[in-house]
Amino acid sequence: MEWEDPEHRKAERAMGTSDVGVLWLDAVTRDGVTITVNAAARTAVTDPEAHASYPGAPGAAVLAAVEAEIRAQVGRRDLSRLSRGVDLRRCSGDGTLRWGVEVTLVTLTPVKGRRRKDLIRWAERLAS
Repeated sequence: MEWEDPEHRKAERAMGTSDVGVLWLDAVTRDGVTITVNAAARTAVTDPEAHASYPGAPGAAVLAAVEAEIRAQVGRRDLSRLSRGVDLRRCSGDGTLRWGVEVTLVTLTPVKGRRRKDLIRWAERLAS
């Protein structure tokens, strides 16, 4: 029989799934447009040791993982695919798992494109 540390078990249960909201996050689409998104994500700490070793305040690893996953998902899509919002299920990538956090759901709320040079270039390419 293996010996289990009861404190470790408590920590695992305490670090179940959580929902994280992110507001006003800048991300770049596959076609090079910088946009600002609002998103919600469901997360789970799958490796408490890696999670605890992430530098910064408690919860910093979760926020970093969510932001990285949102940027990765936006970066895989063109602006036209993101204009109505996106619901992405089971979208976790290697970067999020590296910090001991799995991002299992990301919902992007309506995306607002900024009026920057890259947005103008995108519109010009679309028109031509």
